[in-house]
Amino acid sequence: MRNYIRITSAAALLAGAAGAAVVLEEDFEGAKFPPAGWEKVEVKGTWTREHVGAPYNWCAYFYSYAYVGGQGTLRTTGLPLATNDYYVSFVYRYRGEPAAGTTAAAVRGERQEGAAWIPVAEHELAKSSTFRDFGFGFALAKEETCRLLYYASAEKDAIVFFRVDDVLWESGPFTAAAPASLGRVKALYY
Repeated sequence: MRNYIRITSAAALLAGAAGAAVVLEEDFEGAKFPPAGWEKVEVKGTWTREHVGAPYNWCAYFYSYAYVGGQGTLRTTGLPLATNDYYVSFVYRYRGEPAAGTTAAAVRGERQEGAAWIPVAEHELAKSSTFRDFGFGFALAKEETCRLLYYASAEKDAIVFFRVDDVLWESGPFTAAAPASLGRVKALYY
């Protein structure tokens, strides 16, 4: 099991509070998949949990079937959020086969507008043979219901393999010194 301690910035520690709050945290270590508060959508592919060894152990894993195309979305249910700044961080690993095939992986934050979901932030992810860190921020001008989506797809000429772990969604206020990182450091231990 991967463990971590969040260390708040020295100034915030002296003040007694960081000012930021955890909205959602998921490491996919639990036996139930998808975990409570998450949904999966699969077309010619499967979302499951995969054991990848230390330091991540279990992660969410999507793979498309054979060379027939496929896509999958792993998303949170809608969460009511206040007017604020938000920051999402996670680790991922993504590859497609063959190398010349057409595949994609992305993360998106969305807000609900009636029955529709409108993107507030969207980022395509670069292929990576090892786990890599990724994070992004977004702001809400009013109270809204929002969700996160992790998406992978392959055209009929390719297969996609996409892994996600250690999802952390936090709300501000961010520190002036590190607005994109909440002034926090993750100290990892195993």
